[in-house]
Amino acid sequence: MAFETYQNRQTHRVRSWRCRGLSVSFLTLLISIFLSSVAFVAAPSITAAASSIKAEIEADKRLFSMEIRDGEISDVLRALASQSGFNIILGDGVTGTVTLSFTDITFKNALEIIIEANGLKYTIKNNVFWVGKEVDHSLDMTTRVVRLNYANPAEMAERLKSTLSASGAVEFDTRTSSVIIRDFAENIAKAEELIGLMDIQASQVVIEARIVEASSNFTKELGVQWGGEYSSSGDTITGSSQLPDSDGGRNFAVNMPSTNANAGLGIIVGSLSNSLTLDIEISAAESKGELKIISSPKISTLHNKTAMIHSGLTFRVKLSQAATGTTTGETTAGLEEIKTGIDLMVTPQISSDGFVMLAIETNKSDPDYTHTVDGIPGVSEKSASTHVLVKDGETVVIGGLYKSINSDDTKAVPGLSKIPLLGYLFKSSALNEQHEELLVFITPRIIKQKEQHR
Repeated sequence: MAFETYQNRQTHRVRSWRCRGLSVSFLTLLISIFLSSVAFVAAPSITAAASSIKAEIEADKRLFSMEIRDGEISDVLRALASQSGFNIILGDGVTGTVTLSFTDITFKNALEIIIEANGLKYTIKNNVFWVGKEVDHSLDMTTRVVRLNYANPAEMAERLKSTLSASGAVEFDTRTSSVIIRDFAENIAKAEELIGLMDIQASQVVIEARIVEASSNFTKELGVQWGGEYSSSGDTITGSSQLPDSDGGRNFAVNMPSTNANAGLGIIVGSLSNSLTLDIEISAAESKGELKIISSPKISTLHNKTAMIHSGLTFRVKLSQAATGTTTGETTAGLEEIKTGIDLMVTPQISSDGFVMLAIETNKSDPDYTHTVDGIPGVSEKSASTHVLVKDGETVVIGGLYKSINSDDTKAVPGLSKIPLLGYLFKSSALNEQHEELLVFITPRIIKQKEQHR
């Protein structure tokens, strides 16, 4: 085997080595290089993960020249590492001979050419190049623990899987609100970038609801047209519905079917951007006896989190049943709970342009004494669900729930109406039926970041 090293194109030395063959001094030098490299890498120091990156960068900078004929691959790689100033460890299977001639090439390029031509592989760990037929790529992998501020660790771990390699893994720790990532450096960087985008403070929304029972006159005064539209201008939101301009005052865009015997609840999108306007309308109607305020709840919730509001009554019905295990037919009294009222579930989704998408589910339940089982009245329920898009501070109205009130209106002539047999000639009675509607006004208000930190 002939070994020649070229620097500054000193060709006269190369010719002399080829002619004279391997001298004793050159063999001594080669053995010393081999032993020194083995001694150096026998106990490689453990450094930070960044040292591997530094070694790879340096391996792409330093240039050298080399020519080898029929050299043992193991000896060639050790000599290559020694001349270039890098550490190298050879695994099992690094055998065979190689002939090469390099001029002004980097260590990394030379290494890649040699291992590719001989079916080898390499990896870098702790500033050491590991070469073999098969290499443990887990040596390239690092572990990173990232503490989360707002995101759910389990949900974040699931999202991070898309950024990892097939060899990577991610776990989560609920106690410390952390995710543990193990993968190659570039994939960990992608995971950390995703965490930076997702682990942010969630926006909050105040859901203000007004639940009222109103006469049909009140809805007419508000300008509501069931099953149609009433709007001068505005921006289309869903289908044919429009979101009226806030300057329109009392205009409404209706997004619901015409109410009939088979209809349930309806949804109206309102443009009352000023809550004071709605409060004045409600107060005026209440003073005229056209409206009764049942409840005015207010609740805060996070972006994409459901807020639940219940307004109603739980009453107990006494019932009797035969005592079990007796033959005397004795009975024991029990109580059955019946819950009635309205349940409202609102899930806000905040957009970056100041709009709020509301997913609304509502259910109205009332006792039905016309259908009883063992003295327990049935429950009449009506429900609806919808998605509406409104501006911050605008109002959504849920309607379409009607209640009939029957009253006996009797008119009589004092004294004469009490004459036996003839009294009915001096009095009259009429059955009056009045309709009241349950309306729910929902106003979402986005809490600004400064307000959240007060």
